Formats: sequence, structure tokens, C-alpha cells
Amino acid sequence: MDENKSVSPEKPVSEQPKTGKMNRVLPILLRILTSVLTVLLIALSVYLVVNRDRFNLDSLKRYLTYRSLERSDGGRAPSFSIGQDDELCYATISDAVVLCSQNRIQVYSDGGVLYEDISCILKHPVIQTASDYTVVYDAGGNELYLFADRQSIFHYTSESGYALISARVNARGWLSVVEQASGYKGSVTIYNDHQEPVVTERISSQFVSDAAVSPDNRQVAVLTIGQDGTDFASTITLYQTSDGTQSASAVVADSPILDLQWDNSGLWLQHQFGIIRVNNHLERVTNWNNVSLYLQGYSLGGDGFAVEYFSRDRSGSLAQLVSVDTSGNVLGTMNISREILSVTAAGRYIAVLTGTQLSIYTSDFTQYATLSNDSGILSALMRPDGTAMLIEGEEAGVYLP
Repeated sequence: MDENKSVSPEKPVSEQPKTGKMNRVLPILLRILTSVLTVLLIALSVYLVVNRDRFNLDSLKRYLTYRSLERSDGGRAPSFSIGQDDELCYATISDAVVLCSQNRIQVYSDGGVLYEDISCILKHPVIQTASDYTVVYDAGGNELYLFADRQSIFHYTSESGYALISARVNARGWLSVVEQASGYKGSVTIYNDHQEPVVTERISSQFVSDAAVSPDNRQVAVLTIGQDGTDFASTITLYQTSDGTQSASAVVADSPILDLQWDNSGLWLQHQFGIIRVNNHLERVTNWNNVSLYLQGYSLGGDGFAVEYFSRDRSGSLAQLVSVDTSGNVLGTMNISREILSVTAAGRYIAVLTGTQLSIYTSDFTQYATLSNDSGILSALMRPDGTAMLIEGEEAGVYLP
């Protein structure tokens, strides 16, 4: 039997695929594309190396975070009105600013949206921030307010006659409150991130001036001041927040400690001649000081460094700025002949404001960005992402390098 077979007709030569020609063209195109891509990558690498101090992960974060915020060619977002009261103090958190006077606490977003407006009576208002938390209290008074991410979450009033001495919040929302106590030279109460008291230490041996909870919430450092004959003695004592057990104690200076800041590897202790660094066991790491100049200001907010601001005379002229790392090494120095209005450090940046210019530097005083101060900026608050909140009289606004 014959089998029926179908045979496809051959395609004309002109309709057959030109595979041979394409096989020859594709490698050439790939080589050209590879060469162009290589040149572009080399150019991009060179550009990033040359501009590595400006173009980094922070610049990408700024673009993503503030892309909806209008800004001028110079990098300034529109200013917004904040009013003006006597004794105004201020601090910044992520994308907001906290303003405080003797009769009002306000929280504004970077775009000028008012989130909190609290009427109060604070004779000596003090603000301290950590990450998205802010504590405002009346030094020598009785009122304390805690904020988290622009919102008020806790209000505390000390007993009548027992004034607040100090209050600090850490980046996890744990709060330390130092206040007077009957029969003692100070009382320290620790509150967890739900604003519940977890431990209280009443101290009778020396006057308590400050306290701070560690970044991991496990310890609290309590600063006391006493006298050894005619000399001062500043002592740091560590207590466990779980049960109040004392874990370490050390005399850290023979003069009053002005400020303290706790980070993951230890404590910064600011005194009138410079900076002391101790580790988490209170062992001395360094004592960087300059006894020949006058301390005019400082900032302990840098990531792994502190900034000291000295001058040759009490008026503040002929200023010298020094950045010091956690081992006591000097990262950079800078001399300025103009009056400095504010110095703040955050993240890896330092904001130095004078009457003529705002300059932002990296931790070794390599210049990162500048902005002319032709609008009367009074203070520049540096933020970890490289932005700065600018305060100018009755207005505030963000600078985005």
C-alpha cells in the first residue's frame, strides 16, 4: 500500500532566514555595547570617587525622603512661620522640629505642618532628643513632656516642692528622670518605652546631677558631684535597670561634668577643658583637653566623634574647632576668625554657622556643602542624613545639600 506523504514546498531563497549574517552581526553589536557600558561605568566610578564626599548613601536617602519637598536652586525648602517667644529653645528629630518657650511646646513637620501645640508653664525649658524621641522638661520646675515621632505620649508632674533636675530619653524610648527627693540628695527613676517605671534609685551620698539609660536599656549611668576637701569629684555609677544592682563606679573628673552622651561603645563626658571618654565598664579611654583656650561650645551628637569649640579669649573670637574620635584621636581641626553662631554634629556631619555662611563638613572638616547666610539664620541644627534645620527669628526651614 502506498503511504500518503505531504511534502512542504521549499521556501524561495529570498524568504529563508538570514541566520548566517545575523550570527556575524550579533557578536559585533555585543562587543560595541560592552565597550560603551565599560566606558560609562569607568566614567561613573571616576565621578563618584571625585565626589565621594557629596554623593553617598545619605544623598540617596535625602532624595527618596524629601523628593516631594519643594526647594530652591540653593537647596532650601520653603520656610514656615513658627512665631517668636522669649527663651525659645529648639531641637530636631528626623523630619520634624520641636520648639519650646516658657508657655508653649510646638512640633512642626519639615513642610510646616503643626502636629502638636501644647500650652504649658516652663520657667527654664530644656530639650533633649534621641532618634524620633524628644523630652522637654522644666529644669528646677515640675513639668515634663515626652514625644515620639511628632506626638506627645507622656506627661509627668513631679511632687510639689521636689524639682526636676534632669531628664533624658534614649533612641529606644527609655527615659531617665532625676529629681529631688525628701531625705536624699537625688532620686533617679527609669521608665521603659511604655512609660512604666521599672527602677528607682535614691542616693544620699552625693548630689545627683544627671543620668542616662544605655542604648541597650540594660544600664543607667548616674552622674553625682561631691567634694574631696576643696576639690570637686564627679563620679559615674552604673546600675542595672532590671533590679537596680550597682555594677560599676568611678571618679571621672576633678571638675563638674557639663554634659554626657552614651553610645554603643561608651560614654562621652564633657567638661570645661575638653572631653573624657570611658568605655561601658567606666574604664578611661581618653581625656582630650585644651587648658590654654576657653570652651565656647561643643556637640556630642556625631557618629563616633565629638566636636569641641574653643577660642583664644572669652568673647569667642579667633575660634578653633576640633573633632575627636572615641579613641581620643583628633580627626580634624579648623580655625575661624568670625563669630560662630552655632555648632552641631549629627551622623557623620558638622554644621558650623557664622553670620555670613552655613558650612557643613564631614567629621574631619572636609567641606561638604555651603549656604550663604543672607537671611539672618540664627541656628543650624545638623541631622544624621546631612540635612539641617535652620532657625531664623520667626521662621524655620530645611536645608537640603
